[in-house]
Amino acid sequence: MARKNRRRRTRAVTRTRRRRNATKKVSRGIKSQWSKISSGAGILAGLANITGADMAQSSGQPIGNRAKNFANSLLGRVTGFIPFKDAAGANATQQVSIDGMFNKYTGMGLGMLAYSMIPAKLLPHKSKAKTLGKSLFGAGLISGIFSPSGNPHTHNLISTQSTAPMAVSEVSYT
Repeated sequence: MARKNRRRRTRAVTRTRRRRNATKKVSRGIKSQWSKISSGAGILAGLANITGADMAQSSGQPIGNRAKNFANSLLGRVTGFIPFKDAAGANATQQVSIDGMFNKYTGMGLGMLAYSMIPAKLLPHKSKAKTLGKSLFGAGLISGIFSPSGNPHTHNLISTQSTAPMAVSEVSYT
């Protein structure tokens, strides 16, 4: 008997695709990118903390001069090396001091960390606040070591110069 070659017909399964709401696509993208956003915010906060006082010298200048000032400020405060002697901000000296460690970025970071530790389930975005808070707190602490401070008793930990003596006065209560 001759067999007939029968072709099996396979039915293509058709599935209907559902469109997602645009808001769900955006929120899913933000959730997956949140660690990058938080680390970027921490880096920007640290750079702004170190170079913020020196960047006012180059306001209104072309972008090339501002970039030179930024490099002078950043490298001058951290390492003491100033690559562009002719640009604004060439007077930035190395600054290593613990006086600047508690600044606005450490305050914001601690506030966000405190918010994330509140034991209430109704509060929104606690995990995001914790991630961003850790990033800002760390950036504020580290960059605060190198940031210029207005304290007259600030000293460079690397130099051998002594600081100004503190005045101590005694008060008697009679």
